[in-house]
Amino acid sequence: SVPAEQSHTPLTPTRVPPDGTPATAATITATQTVTDTAVLLAQVRNLALASPGDNYYALRARELVQGGSPFVPVTIGDVTQSQSILQAEAETWLRAWLGLSAETAVHTLAPALAADSRLIVGTKLWELGLLEAAKRELEALRQDYASNALYSYQLALYFRDIGLYRSSIVAADTVRALSGQSLFALPRFIGQLIYPIYYDDLIFPLADEYGYDPLLQLALVRQESLFESFARSGAAAQGLSQVIPDTGAYIAQQLAWPDYVNEDLYKPYVGLNFGAFYLAQQLALFDNFIPAALSAYNAGPGNALRWYNLAGADHDLYLETVNFAETQLYIERIYVGYVLYQYLYAE
Repeated sequence: SVPAEQSHTPLTPTRVPPDGTPATAATITATQTVTDTAVLLAQVRNLALASPGDNYYALRARELVQGGSPFVPVTIGDVTQSQSILQAEAETWLRAWLGLSAETAVHTLAPALAADSRLIVGTKLWELGLLEAAKRELEALRQDYASNALYSYQLALYFRDIGLYRSSIVAADTVRALSGQSLFALPRFIGQLIYPIYYDDLIFPLADEYGYDPLLQLALVRQESLFESFARSGAAAQGLSQVIPDTGAYIAQQLAWPDYVNEDLYKPYVGLNFGAFYLAQQLALFDNFIPAALSAYNAGPGNALRWYNLAGADHDLYLETVNFAETQLYIERIYVGYVLYQYLYAE
């Protein structure tokens, strides 16, 4: 979230990847340092390229052995093109995986879901604008069927269609978890439900205005709020970009935003504009070095500058220099989101 300067729990000097696979972290180190040992390097490269993982360490190792650099923009394809074809492919995959007959409806709500009082009441509350109350009803429904892949898929579509984006993402990710597959092994349509493009009518023009990759803001907003416009954190961060009140007032002043009040942060147009301004400001401060800009967004520019002065513009060294566990994980998750958005939407 957009911070005041923060202090966090420092990390211990040696980290183990959160997915419990230290070999992938070792792969990164070996890839960078063992360039003169041909056999070992070949083994490391093969390990990285063969990994089907979609966690930070697997993605970064694969990028390194392919000679790539982090956060390099790609051309984005038409996000609406072939959606019906991709959805049909996903539903064919679901039928095969779950052993469903050709007659079983896949994308429409099953009778048990459609008749559930929580769906009926939650939908009505949503239509009335009582968003938190609606979410409580609909989330209770989703959680009760979290062991059912078909129902989770159907709810992901339903929640997407009414605009309850956070619950849609979580429901789609439940399908992935139940399948036991990485995102790369899933049908692309399901991946796009997990990493969706929402508010593109706002995010893409803002990216053009400020000169950064729109996929970066999409990955950031997904990490901050899962595209939930009415999200509020325990630290009072608000809206899609999770801006705290003091920072919101500062941004409003910088932008000469007319008649600004704090509750405006819940409006997508305001929340995304303010997040874009603050992200662009941090990118300018750190000469477009994205890890430092992201750490400034999360933990404050002062902390980010301290780490930058120690590590410079080296992605992996910078990440290891960040000694706030929350901020380190924040950068890793946005990197993962960025890479997966590229995979799902690049031309």
